[in-house]
Amino acid sequence: MTRSLLAVIAALVTLCACGGSGAGPASTVAGTETIVLPRADQPAAHRPTLERLKREAAESGRPLEEVVRRYATRMAATASSRPTDFEGYDPAATEPGVAIDGIPYAELVDLGTIARSEGISYEEALDRFGSQLSNQGVIDELNAEFPDEISGVRYVDDQRGLRVGFKGHIPARAIELTKTLPVEVTLIGGKGFSAAELRRAQDAVVARLRSRSEVATMTAHADEETGRVKVVVQPKVMPDDTEQFTRALRLPQPDNPYITVEVTVSAESVAPRLQ
Repeated sequence: MTRSLLAVIAALVTLCACGGSGAGPASTVAGTETIVLPRADQPAAHRPTLERLKREAAESGRPLEEVVRRYATRMAATASSRPTDFEGYDPAATEPGVAIDGIPYAELVDLGTIARSEGISYEEALDRFGSQLSNQGVIDELNAEFPDEISGVRYVDDQRGLRVGFKGHIPARAIELTKTLPVEVTLIGGKGFSAAELRRAQDAVVARLRSRSEVATMTAHADEETGRVKVVVQPKVMPDDTEQFTRALRLPQPDNPYITVEVTVSAESVAPRLQ
């Protein structure tokens, strides 16, 4: 079954960075290459049924979310021999195969939840997040085809743009794949590290910290934009000299010079206490 859109959004929020979409020349480090695929040149999302339902909602004065629900209920009634006219019937829960324009109805229900949590309209949620399930297929393909080259994928511009980084040159196949997406795409090559290398560096640091008896709590985050493994450590006893404490941890340093480890010492707990 298709993963829940809420789970996809949660994952993407982790990847998302605030700021502009990177339209035009992107700000990158020396030695990188940048290719921008403008939104105007990308294919439009093909949603004829949802566009018709939008017009129906506007003409009837009913909320689009309600119109979508009624349409899904009618679809479920024709596709299933089970009763669908009882109070509280929810095709998202009862008929998981119901989809509108290729988007599972359960994901369209999730969009309503996202709209309320973000304080935006259902229409805006559909515009911003409605393509992310299909986009995820391309992202998965990029990760599968370039496991040692891709250095990270993140949404920008309120989920309306995508940034894709590569350790070396931008592969022609990556350009071909991302040209199919209905969002602006910025591809950045020459970053010097891959996401896989960054994860291995983070794992090595975490393993080392878990073995140190002087560490009470810690967190680690791999920043795919900068190539930094950012670590926050809470000592069991706060030292007078935090720099000396950090050196004494003897954290493993990455072999790749484009990956760095950044340590912050905190007097406060930053995670559940290590056993």
